[in-house]
Amino acid sequence: MASSSSTRPEVSGGGSGNEIINHPVMVMILALLNGNNWLSWSRSVRIALEGRDKLGYINGSCVKSAEGSADLRQWQVTDSMVRTWILNTISKDIVNAYLYAASAQSLWLELEARYRECDVPLLYKIQREINSMSQGLNDSYDNIRNQILVLDPLPHVNKAYSIVLRVERQRQVNMSIASLRQFCFLQQR
Repeated sequence: MASSSSTRPEVSGGGSGNEIINHPVMVMILALLNGNNWLSWSRSVRIALEGRDKLGYINGSCVKSAEGSADLRQWQVTDSMVRTWILNTISKDIVNAYLYAASAQSLWLELEARYRECDVPLLYKIQREINSMSQGLNDSYDNIRNQILVLDPLPHVNKAYSIVLRVERQRQVNMSIASLRQFCFLQQR
């Protein structure tokens, strides 16, 4: 019986080991960066890169191999692929300004420096919506309100509402358990 290692083809590129997933033109996200959607776009790209084990190419944890190193070529190939993925998710109206980035990380940092501040009005709107939602909560929710307001980045209003609902459900379960215990105690008397 032949060993399984002799029947498996070796795939270069690291990460998932799947050439289709690592294909440079593989569509990662549906919404293109248009200059006004940095938060949602950057989150989608980060998720996609993490799913392909390539997040390190934009966050700096995957450092370029030393000149003359045997791993340098592989790093360059993978970094180019990550740059291509990112460039393919940028609107054609703005992508040309970023074609000459030296690495995926420098591309990411350029995009972040340019477009992150564009989302300040959106952040303000989300903060205002969360505050108005939390103002409608009674005082017993102060703890969860404070926990939501210190999250960074702020969650979407729907997420904040979901967190509050989860706390409310947990309280209902706890009250049901307490009522059941009290009922059982009274039955034993």
